[in-house]
Amino acid sequence: MTVQQLTEKGAIYFDKITTGLKEYADVKLTMDEKRAYSHFKSLKKEYGAENAFADFYYFRLDYDAREMVNELLSPGEVEYLNLIAPMPEDVEEEIIFPLDDKLLQIIVRLNAAEMLFSTIYFVASERCDRVRTSWWGNYEKEYICFKD
Repeated sequence: MTVQQLTEKGAIYFDKITTGLKEYADVKLTMDEKRAYSHFKSLKKEYGAENAFADFYYFRLDYDAREMVNELLSPGEVEYLNLIAPMPEDVEEEIIFPLDDKLLQIIVRLNAAEMLFSTIYFVASERCDRVRTSWWGNYEKEYICFKD
């Protein structure tokens, strides 16, 4: 999925964190890998899997950086990433993925290790009375939630 497609679904998206801090209400939560996984899995259930997405820049990393990331992952997780990889010509465009449990596990592990940060998006829907949110992974196991 492209950024344009994500924003068309109604997600909060911006390139620079300073933009988010100026334009949206925000709250910071500190969560280790296990707590973050549980938290986001619960939110995914509330919003509905069809309304949960993540940006994931792994496929834009050069070979050496990707190998460093792979050292933190299990062989099964690396195999999973190979299965969801965009076509080479789409790597610059398509960095947004549906947030399934396998990708979520990888994201929270890499955020906790400060190896690769991702943003998790929840789009508001009729199914859920919650507002849309974007969760930026940050240093020191911190997540910054931006909301309307």
